[in-house]
Amino acid sequence: MAAAHGDAARVEPMSPTGIDAQSPEVDPAPPAEEERDLVLRLRDLSISFGPRLGSDDRRVLSGVTVDLERGGILGVLGSSGSGKTALGQVLSGRAMISEDAQEWPWISGGDAMAAGIDLRRPGREDRRRLTLDIGYLAPNSGDRLRSDLTVAENIADPVLRRDRDFDRRALGRAAAMLIDAVDLELGILNRFPFELSRGQRQRVAFAQALIVEPSLLIVDEPTQGVDIFAQPALMSLLERLNRARGMSILVISNDFATVERLTSDVLVCHRGSVIAQGGIERILTETEDPFLVRMREAREFASTPVEGDLDRDSQAAVDRVVEGLFADEDPEEVSRDAAEDERRELLEHRPEFARFQTRQAGEDRGDVQDEAGGPEAGPHEEHEEKEQG
Repeated sequence: MAAAHGDAARVEPMSPTGIDAQSPEVDPAPPAEEERDLVLRLRDLSISFGPRLGSDDRRVLSGVTVDLERGGILGVLGSSGSGKTALGQVLSGRAMISEDAQEWPWISGGDAMAAGIDLRRPGREDRRRLTLDIGYLAPNSGDRLRSDLTVAENIADPVLRRDRDFDRRALGRAAAMLIDAVDLELGILNRFPFELSRGQRQRVAFAQALIVEPSLLIVDEPTQGVDIFAQPALMSLLERLNRARGMSILVISNDFATVERLTSDVLVCHRGSVIAQGGIERILTETEDPFLVRMREAREFASTPVEGDLDRDSQAAVDRVVEGLFADEDPEEVSRDAAEDERRELLEHRPEFARFQTRQAGEDRGDVQDEAGGPEAGPHEEHEEKEQG
């Protein structure tokens, strides 16, 4: 099922890849580049691992030329070892800010622009904007959460690393909204990553990637390791953020159902080259390439696209995130939260007041009534009843 903005992803004619494959048809020429609002622009991009020396160049992907308009979604399909994960890593730009940059793939040819950032020749401003404009979820992001921080602190970390003075109340509220939207209990916010399952940690990382509300989100195997009952919430959240807020998405997967839930526009990688790109129906029906034929057969036997029906509470959680994580708060809600914070602080420092709080709570529920109408007579009332008798 294609997302509403899936058609905004348009691909350019491929440069020769050296693979004997049928060249895909070329769509009509798009408008001039200066007239288009592109969130992703790749020109004959090549990616390598290892030392940046020609003699040691270990190229993993070549010949990638793509235009993705703002608000569009593009799927990247391919088997293991095809180079699709390396593509996501490079486009995330995380090697620029990583302490272990040598472990990341690098651009060995061509050009790449993502969210207005020059990924091959980044400037100081590009590095500053990187984590704000480009969100990234890797298959192992959940395992990379900081073990010394709670779930809430991990989600807030991308914001606080940029601005230590950011409104903590607004940030806490946004973290709670995201945890609710990825179908986790709010009580998990105060727990540590090592107390969670791998699937739960991956959903926390999913929330962390969205906390800055990026203009481009790169998700590599978004449902991998996630409980099958939680997958519809994640996919629905991505769909809604794309449709309502125009967030562009690059979804990388070897699972047809995951990609087709979001878009019908795809790029297919195989053994380090791009062998097809465009509409998935045309690619799979108008081909004699052996790999694409196998993909078509696998698709026919695959399960239907991931279901997306949510219950009312889950849908409401998604709606709150889509409306904006840092929207203006309701003054009455802020006042109630402040009063609750004051009450908790009082009880923390003066525990003897807890019994008064308990009695007040009972009165609010109607459990404690006045002596004249109470369900049980006190000692004084029993004495008066005896005298009347």
